[in-house]
Order: sequence, then structure tokens, then C-alpha cells
Amino acid sequence: MVKYRCIFLMRYRYYFLTNSSMMEPHTENTFFSRAAGLVLLFFLPLLLQAENFPPYDEAVVIERLKAIEDPLVELQYNSVVKGYIKGYLIWNREKAERVLGRTVLYFPMMEDYLSKRDMPEKLKYLSVVESALDPHAVSPVGAVGLWQFMPQTGKEYGLLINEFVDERKDPNKSTQAALDYLSRQYEKFGDWALALAAYNGGSGRVSRAIKRGRSKNFWRIRRYMPRETRNYVPAYIAATYLMEYYKEHEVTPQYPPLDYQITETLKVYDNFSFHRIAQITGLPLEAIEVLNPSFKRSIIPENPDGNYLTLPKRVMPAFKDYIEALRPDHSADHFFDDSPVTVQRQQENWKEKYVRQTYVVKKGETLKKIAKTLKCSVHQIIAWNGLQSSELKEGQKLVIYQPKEFKRFKPLEKMEELPLAATLSLEGKQLQPLEASKPDPAFRQLVYIVQNKGTLERICRQIPGASLPTLIGANQMPPNQKLKPGDLLRVPRNE
Repeated sequence: MVKYRCIFLMRYRYYFLTNSSMMEPHTENTFFSRAAGLVLLFFLPLLLQAENFPPYDEAVVIERLKAIEDPLVELQYNSVVKGYIKGYLIWNREKAERVLGRTVLYFPMMEDYLSKRDMPEKLKYLSVVESALDPHAVSPVGAVGLWQFMPQTGKEYGLLINEFVDERKDPNKSTQAALDYLSRQYEKFGDWALALAAYNGGSGRVSRAIKRGRSKNFWRIRRYMPRETRNYVPAYIAATYLMEYYKEHEVTPQYPPLDYQITETLKVYDNFSFHRIAQITGLPLEAIEVLNPSFKRSIIPENPDGNYLTLPKRVMPAFKDYIEALRPDHSADHFFDDSPVTVQRQQENWKEKYVRQTYVVKKGETLKKIAKTLKCSVHQIIAWNGLQSSELKEGQKLVIYQPKEFKRFKPLEKMEELPLAATLSLEGKQLQPLEASKPDPAFRQLVYIVQNKGTLERICRQIPGASLPTLIGANQMPPNQKLKPGDLLRVPRNE
């Protein structure tokens, strides 16, 4: 975000979304005039393919903008807005499809926070302008996350940034901080267009523009703002148009797997490693990392104010069971601290974990009502059914996905009760779990996830009951073999 970002940032962010015609004649400089030719050469193949897309009818686009209900700002149409819209729909169409796919992950959460604060729902479109809904987005000047906070501004709004966590990447905490900032700007200026401009360029620049232009109308004082800031509201208008009318332009969202869509978020206060969560839930580490982008070392640090943990809804009961087992009045804690852990194979087909059901629309039902009844989101119903309209008809059939089963966790007090691990094979230097088969009862084994880098000889001392000769034989590697966190070791168990 936010304060005092250099003008180059907006040029960088939208360079491949726009053409030179979006720049007003009196603001073009030599660099961008020369670059226009290079951009044309780069995009020429795409322009030749544009005939496969629905035609861009400027008059229709203008009428659609006028038809948008409850707009956040005055939806003017000019060369700048046109450049951004065509960037989404023509020149950068594939990226637009990825952005639309991410809405199912983040928009329901944003809508919930906006509703609780009684703020306009269409503020969520600002995150599209800022980061293309990528929590890992980093600008050339160091702004990070869905809402592109600079380090100092992030800290001012309560976001932790240290060696373990960068809360600018936390979807929940960064959204709350962004809404705090926007609320403050709206209270100061009383206009959402000016609040958006202040979000980008800082309230000081907006105040000076108001003073110079003797007006609080963004479009009248726009020329007194830096280039990035005066183009910021047009960029927001283009993002709004994309979100409202992408279906009419046959832009197809690229939705993520169901395990990333059907999730639950829990606030936790203690220290947890992603490896331990993987053991408890059976999830691959990749899934935990994707859903929890703010943690730098695959560790959730202890935090008295709480950290947000997001997991697929189907496995959250297992994690809650685990937390319950760690209570002081339970005796299972010691078991999980030191013992080898089992690892499950990642499911290649996410839909195997879900049941496809059919819901028949009743008279007068809306998407919001159905979503509330089925405990899902409107965005999920749209994604699962490829709906072209929010209008529903009586008797219409909707596809609904729900977890096939909810994973539960039962603490085990004895090592011999630990479930069998999948059989393993050696690929290069790292052991990868294969599909479980019927193992020989005389050779049962555990799987240990390496926590710290080191040699096999050194790591052997960290595994209770393991001996170096048995590890060498079971894993077919020398004692000086170097291992890194996340590598897997077979640990034969003594019968």
C-alpha cells in the first residue's frame, strides 16, 4: 500500500495490462513513448488472437457501467478506464481468469468483514487492483500481500513482521487492517473515491489536491495528484467491470481444488509446526502452506493475540480434537512431542474426498439464502455450477460439494497402536511415500519427518529408540548422508 509509494509502482503493476493510449497526452514522457513500440511487438500475437474473443463494444461497456447497482464511486468511462478494461479482457486474459478463480477463496471472507463493519461490499474489488488477489504479491518498492501494505504502514495497523511471520500476507489480518485504513480515510474525506486515492497515495497528497483544486470531487482535482494516484480510481472501475461482467466476455475463472475452497479458519494461540498439522490431518504440506501464506518457516509461532489457521473443513475436526488432547488434564502430550510421525500420500484427485449432491431450487429462493442454508458461500455455488446469472428459477438443479467424511483424531497412548505407514521407495536423495500396500507383519515401520538439517548420524540421536545401523539399512544411505527439514526416514520398529 499506501503512503508515499513511488509513481513507478502503478506503471509497473499495469504495464502489461494497458496500452499507450491510456496515458493522457500531456502526461506522456519519452520513456513510455519509446516503450509503446516494444509493447506493441510483444502483444501483437495476442492482438491477432483477439478476434476469437467477444468483440469489445465500447457503447455496450459504457451502458453496463451505468447499470451497476450501488457503485462505490462515480463510474466514469475514459481512455484510462478503457485501457485497464481491455487489459483484463484482451491483453492479459489468462491472468484475469486466475484472478477470478481466487475470488472463491478470499471474497467470502472479505464480504463477512465488510458486512460486520457496515462498509460497502464493493470495496473488496480494491484487492484486485492491489494484488490480483495473490497474498504473496510483492511490489518493486516492498509492498506485500492482498492489500499491498508497506512495512511501516503495516506495523502501524497492527500487522506483525518478523522472522517467523509476515501478517501482511495473512488474508484475515491484512483485510482487517486495510478496512481500518479505508475507514479512517472515508471519515476524513467523506467520499470513497478520495478514500481510495488516499489509500494509494496517502491522505496528505489528497488534501493538497483538494486545496489546489478547491473541490472534493475526485474527477475535478484528479490532475493535481501524482500519475499513479489519479489512475488508481480508473483502475478500480476497470476491476469492478471485470468482476461484474466477466461472463458476458466469456472469461472463464480458473478455480482452485475443492480442498482450497471448502475451508474453515480457527484462531490458535500456541506453537504448531506444519509437519505436526500434516500428521494430524493427513494433508500434504503444500496444502497447509497455500492456505496459510503468512508463516515463513512452516511454523505457527506462539501468539497471545492469536494466529489464524485455515484448513480444509473436512480435516478441521481432527485438529480441534488434537488441541483438546493437549489440555493439561490429558496425558497424550508427551506422545506427540518426540515420537516418529506418519505421513499420508497426497491425494491426486481432490474430488475423491467430496460428495457431489444436487439441490433443487424452491420458489423464491436466492443464492444467498441457499448458501446460508447449506453453509457454503455464494461464490462456491457460482463456481461449482458455472452460473451465468445470479437469478434462479424454481426447480433449477444446483451441484453442491460437501466433504465425504470429517476426519477425527484419537490420541494414542502406546507406540504399538500407531497406524502403519505407507511403504516407501527411494527417489534420488529424498524418500517419497507410495500407495499403501499389505505389508509383511514381521516388518512394520514408522516414518519420521526430519525437523532440522543434518547428517543421518546426527538425526538418529533425535529419534527415540532408533539405532544408526537400522536406519542405514532401512533407508539405504550412508551415515554422512545430508538431510534437510521435510525429508522422510523409515524407522523399523522393534516387535
